[in-house]
Amino acid sequence: MQLVFTIIIFSFLSITISGQTKVSGKVVDSNDQPLPGANVFIKDSYDGISSAEDGSFLFTTEEEGEAILVVSFVGYKTKEENIFLKSEDINIKFVLEEEAKELGSVVISAGSFEASDERKGVILRPLDVVTTGSDADIYSALETLPGTQQIGETEGLFVRGGSSAETVTIIDEMVVQKPFYTSVPDIPSRGRFSPFLFKGIVFSTGGYSAKYGQALSSALVLNTEDLADQTLTAINLMILGLGGAHVQRWANSSFAIEGAYYNLSPYFNFIDQRPEWDTAPVGIEGSTNYRLKTSKTGILKAFGSISYGDFALYTENLDDLSKKDFTRVKSDNYYSNINYKEILGDDWTLFAGASFSLDQDRFELNTDKINQDEILNQARVNVSKQIFKSSFITFGGEVQNAIYKNNLNGMQLDLNELFLAGFLEADIFFTNDFAARLGVRGERSKVLDKYNIAPRISLAYRLGTYDQINFAYGRFYQTPFKDFLFQTTDFDFENASHYILNYQYISDERTFRIELYYKDYNKLAKGTVFTYPYLNLPPVPFNNDGSGYAKGIDIFWRDRETFELGDYWLSYSYLDTKRDFINYPTLATPTFAATHTFSAVIKHWVPAITTSFGLTYTFASGRPYYNPNNPEFLGDRAKTYNNLSLNASYLLTILDNFTVIFFSIDNVFGFNNIYSYNYSTDGAVRRPVLPTADRAVFLGMFISVGQKSPF
Repeated sequence: MQLVFTIIIFSFLSITISGQTKVSGKVVDSNDQPLPGANVFIKDSYDGISSAEDGSFLFTTEEEGEAILVVSFVGYKTKEENIFLKSEDINIKFVLEEEAKELGSVVISAGSFEASDERKGVILRPLDVVTTGSDADIYSALETLPGTQQIGETEGLFVRGGSSAETVTIIDEMVVQKPFYTSVPDIPSRGRFSPFLFKGIVFSTGGYSAKYGQALSSALVLNTEDLADQTLTAINLMILGLGGAHVQRWANSSFAIEGAYYNLSPYFNFIDQRPEWDTAPVGIEGSTNYRLKTSKTGILKAFGSISYGDFALYTENLDDLSKKDFTRVKSDNYYSNINYKEILGDDWTLFAGASFSLDQDRFELNTDKINQDEILNQARVNVSKQIFKSSFITFGGEVQNAIYKNNLNGMQLDLNELFLAGFLEADIFFTNDFAARLGVRGERSKVLDKYNIAPRISLAYRLGTYDQINFAYGRFYQTPFKDFLFQTTDFDFENASHYILNYQYISDERTFRIELYYKDYNKLAKGTVFTYPYLNLPPVPFNNDGSGYAKGIDIFWRDRETFELGDYWLSYSYLDTKRDFINYPTLATPTFAATHTFSAVIKHWVPAITTSFGLTYTFASGRPYYNPNNPEFLGDRAKTYNNLSLNASYLLTILDNFTVIFFSIDNVFGFNNIYSYNYSTDGAVRRPVLPTADRAVFLGMFISVGQKSPF
């Protein structure tokens, strides 16, 4: 099932993997003296670097067409240069003029010293996602970063002791209600959105901006691409199905459409599967996006996606081994997002957006029929205003209307939530080396008939040219999960307080970061709800008496300099967490928390054979599982988790069309991973929770019609 939706992810692979442009040069002052540590980057992208000791810089970018190269350095005026990117090397020299040494002279810009989520977060580019692991999924790639957990039996992003429901996904400032495809217990699904839709991926593992809320643990912020670079057509042929895409570029606008059909039945005949499939997963997907440049600084974006899926399987009934349980799932998903951004005057920035999503699931569980509909309408406005030379304020608000409808064998349960929020945040540079972000967020829930006020603060102090320390504190609130609210609305907001201390060193092509954190959970929702994973325990009344904590250390190292044409990163997380929530009888380490997690990602480009190779290794210590025969609650641990995956992208030309052949294999060595165990009601029968197959393999060919090879 991890490969079920791989087709749509690769719809733009052959378009995106094209010739890189090398951007190089030197940054000096008016006396022709080098300026080391200057920030050089392409505006509105994540491509850039800091200048070296001699003021020189060199980086590559996949961006194409007209662009703006920005150079900033503390105490000097920021400089911008218009450039045109077309796979030809660019070399340029910047001479920066010194600014007056007055309070607030630092310019806040990408890659510069700042107290913001981008500097506390970890940024991945779309190609980082595709070449990490084996399934080209945003969330799988993020699991190689510190702070995340390896959870193989269900989908979701589990961060620093938090459940998957405590992470929010945001696309162009709008919350995504259901970022994953529908799944069944012990068989995970993947994320619904292609990494190639986005300019970059910013993942904050805690202490995030007051602009966002309703997430006790973390925020994944995704910003979509602007105008397409050129007109292109792609054809995708894979062992899982087929797909295609077309991008049309005009002078001030672009339009893209893509679609795919998948059917895993032939693949399951080739790769043995543990589940007993009655209907192998099949589906149809499509999406469109439109971009219009309304002015020199304004852009209108519209995006829509739709999908249909169907699968069915039999599972063993542990309470009666002579029987098998039948499950069928049909799902429909629709998501749309429209937003507008403009710079007004010299120091005002306006963002306005709206989104709509509809997710419909139809379950057959033996003789039971369950229909679940989830609708989310959202509107949002953000306004930023520069208050003096190097500082600005941002304020705005949002409204969300969430409608949930559950129908079990004709019995209907409805829930209608109207959620309002407003925020105010200020980025202040006190000196060239000390900055702060101060914010506050207020929220009100109609269902709970309650409101909250959440303060946030982030401080940053620069120690030298390349390193700085950061501290963040924040209060975060979240409405209890809808399954609790179907039973009673007599709840308060759940909340968590974050304390984070961070040191980071970022030089030319190397990044080192070490972070200590502590999270204090309060008013967690408790009560017996039959959601996965359900633990067969005595009934618990509904209340807000839950609590918990999470503390640990995250370490991250990335190096793109040591090995020519190579890139690697290492991450390690230590986690100590316990919580009392749902129907837990006591404080305990939850089933989704591993004490130790380690990942190594290695990538290498071999020009002689125009092939990129990627290796990803992950280790995680065993997680707790519920054993009804053990008087110690969650006192058992599964075995350690190991996985090595491999991928390769071979670039060639077929009939004068640029083509990429992509191959990946998951769990190369066939490690016998056991995620957890399931028990019968009386505890007499036990079965391990295993991956759906020993290995997963993917092979596909992606052809860009009319595009010549960049090599």
